[in-house]
Amino acid sequence: MEKITAQTGPLAFIGGGAMTEAIIKGILGAGLADPGEIFVGEPSAARCEYLQKTYGIKASGDNKAVVKDAGLIILAVKPQVVDAAITAELAAAMPPQATVLSIMGSVDLAKLHQVVPGHAVIRVMPNTPLAVGAGMTAIAPDSKVSSEMIDAAKTIFGSCGEVEVVAESAIEAITAVSGCGPGYVFMLIDALADAGVNAGLPRALAIKLAAQTFAGSGKMVLETALHPAQLRDQVTSPGGTTIAGIHALENRGVRAAMYDAVLAVLERSEKLKGK
Repeated sequence: MEKITAQTGPLAFIGGGAMTEAIIKGILGAGLADPGEIFVGEPSAARCEYLQKTYGIKASGDNKAVVKDAGLIILAVKPQVVDAAITAELAAAMPPQATVLSIMGSVDLAKLHQVVPGHAVIRVMPNTPLAVGAGMTAIAPDSKVSSEMIDAAKTIFGSCGEVEVVAESAIEAITAVSGCGPGYVFMLIDALADAGVNAGLPRALAIKLAAQTFAGSGKMVLETALHPAQLRDQVTSPGGTTIAGIHALENRGVRAAMYDAVLAVLERSEKLKGK
């Protein structure tokens, strides 16, 4: 297999947190790059040591040194520290031909062009199941990004789950559905498990039953390509137990609650942009 770095050159990450680690794990697990081709800029010496020992990559507290030879630079810091972390000095140290990819939520392409002027930029919205190779990632490139770099981004995030290339205008809605979605699902798994405990099941078994049911149901939707309503109908017999449970969920407004959750995220995102 040809290494992804044959297209991109060395990969540099600014920020060495959980998402960076998950992406590195996917890249190395898929054989897309050698460890020596991956560089991480991270202020914590302990975290640098951990990443180096665990994955064999190169990590340093000197961000400028990390990016100086990179062909693809992945910005993976918290969005609220973007101006402090991605300084003018760091931007100046980036090779002119490098493409910059950002996984910073709520930092749009226009803002990215301000912090890394002159670079082709890609805005990416992954979600936390990336950490177990089951992520959902949306990729929104600007008009200057080459098709080769778009393919490289798809390959990198495809090593950690599913990928879709979208227009940036869709990113906020995607954030509200799949970016925040794991939080909704974890809450529902917890609630279903609690209901199982209330019905007399041991806690560990109830959690396993609930979690695997969500995982398997999602897999059925993806692999059968059937509408969720069709799959629901397959398990819902007339006058049976499942329809009784669905009736209770509809009475409690579970469907409407999902609408409200997505709208609440969109409203909150707009407020954060205004800060």
